[in-house]
Amino acid sequence: MAGFRKIRQKFQDALEGDFEVRAIAGGFAVGVFFSFTPLFTLHMLLALLVAILFRFSKAAAMAGAWVNNPYTMPFVFYGCFRLGERILGIDIPPPNFEEITATTLLQAAAPYAAPLLLGTTLVGILAAAVAYLVVYRVAIRIQSARRNAQE
Repeated sequence: MAGFRKIRQKFQDALEGDFEVRAIAGGFAVGVFFSFTPLFTLHMLLALLVAILFRFSKAAAMAGAWVNNPYTMPFVFYGCFRLGERILGIDIPPPNFEEITATTLLQAAAPYAAPLLLGTTLVGILAAAVAYLVVYRVAIRIQSARRNAQE
């Protein structure tokens, strides 16, 4: 639940004061996309850089980057890998380790890269599109409610 609190707090930070709805929704969507990539330590940095580049909300991008968190990643990545495997029409057998070294680990991981990258990219794009639409609608409603309260 700590992950949801972080997301909610960052999203509330983004909604404080005057805001551009597209910038909030775009920032959140960028964060969501990067949260689905297998670039574990770079999610927040990449989301922040893209948010700065496109002038999206940085706080919303940070909130979006926490959608897929360390608790959900193994399940999401497994599903994305299987999706990529199915799309590519391949079946990768489990690795067989006779000895464990850096070289054997890299060789064993290589066949998994393409299906994982394909699956996470497709799911990330879909999740980002859904996130954009949902956050856009929520932000419009909040903005409208604030205007009505001021009148």
